[in-house]
Parts: sequence; C-alpha cells; structure tokens
Amino acid sequence: FAPRFLCPAEGEFAEAVKASNKAKVTAGRSVLKESSAGKGNRIFPIFGKNYEKTPLLSQRLKGKVFYIISGHGGPDNGASGKRAGHTLCEDEYAYDVSLRLVRLLVSHGATAYMIVRDENDGIRDDAYLDCDKDETVWGDQAIPLDQKARLGQRTEIINQLTARYLKAGIKDQTVIEIHVDSRHRKQEIDVFFYYRPDSEPSKELALQMHKTFLQKYARVRGSKSYDGTVSARNLFTLRETTTPVAVYIELGNIRNSWDQQRVVIANNRQALANWLFEALK
Repeated sequence: FAPRFLCPAEGEFAEAVKASNKAKVTAGRSVLKESSAGKGNRIFPIFGKNYEKTPLLSQRLKGKVFYIISGHGGPDNGASGKRAGHTLCEDEYAYDVSLRLVRLLVSHGATAYMIVRDENDGIRDDAYLDCDKDETVWGDQAIPLDQKARLGQRTEIINQLTARYLKAGIKDQTVIEIHVDSRHRKQEIDVFFYYRPDSEPSKELALQMHKTFLQKYARVRGSKSYDGTVSARNLFTLRETTTPVAVYIELGNIRNSWDQQRVVIANNRQALANWLFEALK
C-alpha cells in the first residue's frame, strides 16, 4: 500500500474492503479523482462544473487524512425548514458546506474523503437547494433507510480506511461530521461542536474550531455575541469510529429564520467552510 496525499486513488476503497473480506465494492467513480493535473489545473468533477478546477495552492496539509461526513442523505433528508415557500432540507445544505470544506482541504495537499456524495449536485451557489434522495456513500453504495444501518455503513467505511492508513504509518487522521439542527422556529442557535468523549485530541480540535468561530464572528457580527458551545457527546459516529480525532458540528437551527441565513446564502456557506478549514489547518 502506497499512500497518496493529493486525493484518494480510484479503486482504493475497493481494495480496502477486499482486504478486510467485508464486501465487494466498485469504486469506478472516485470521489476526488483528478482528470487533469497539468500545471496545477487539477479537475475534480465531484465539485461541479463551476468549481471542479482546483489548483494545488500549498502542501501544508500533506500527510493528513480527513473523512468528511455530511449528515443524512439518500432516503433521509434529515431536518427541514420553510423559507419563502421553499423547503430547506438539512442534507443538502450540510452537503454543500462539506463539499466546500473538502475542496479547501485538497487545495492544500490533504487527502480528503467525501463520505456522502451526490454525483450531479456539486457545489451550488443557489439559495434554495433542491431536495433529492440520490446520494450514495463512498464506493457507490446505496444508503440504507434504517438509521442504525446507515450510521454503521459510514463508520465501517471510515474504520476500514483508517486502518489502512494507520498500517502505512499515517496517524494524522480526522473525522468531521456536519449537520444542521432542528429546534423550535423561534430559537436562534450558533454553530456548536461535539467531540468524542475521553478523547483529548478531539476536544482540542473542537475547542480550536470554537475559538476560530468566536474570533471570526467578533469581526463580522459587531455587537451581537457568538454563543456557540463545545461539549462531549456519545453520538454514534464519535463513539464507533476508530479514527484518532472526531468532531461533530451543528450549523444552526434550520427552522429559525435568522439561522437560515447562515445556510441559504452561498457566501455564508463558503464562510462556514473557510472557518472550519482555518481551524483544521
């Protein structure tokens, strides 16, 4: 096994699954396959036509592996909200922010796996993202309807890949899961973070993310304070993944009109990705 640092190689997941005798997966459509690498003009179709050209800006994250999970997907749209006659589906907005984050990571030399994927969405700059159910997970696997099976599928994929990289001596591996919460429509909440219980590295990363958001919001919000929180929580992904570091992020209340602006405005979705990237780098 020869690790690659710019993006996961086509067929890599299939090899990992075969090696563990778990299943047979065809990875004919690699999540981050480069179709052109000439003079830094790398093409990643998963990012969509407007963003697929993703130059390598630096190697500062070389040797680091990230597994980015956007919440829900496939048969489960997650939480939903209403705005201007449109339905806001959690999985679509979490996916867009996640995809923007992955693009930043690979721009700086990281290996980044987009665990949930939608081949025909890409990064979108629309305010209202169409809800669909055609997402799959890494390896072109269909997403189960049952929640426990769905979460188990994702953690198994990540744990298999984590084991391969650890065997190759790569310890710097991180899981990031991104969601949009659902509360009473009148309740405003800021971006908040959960970390793996009893994992000091996970706690440190969550605190760094919180610190980054605190600093950024101080510049853009003026007198309105940032009230995001950091806490340990025994969530399935945090508990069951074997990757050394794991953090779970909630972007806001999808039912609250103020919080909705954080995700329906494309520039805000990019800012969320930028700030998460700042913390990760």
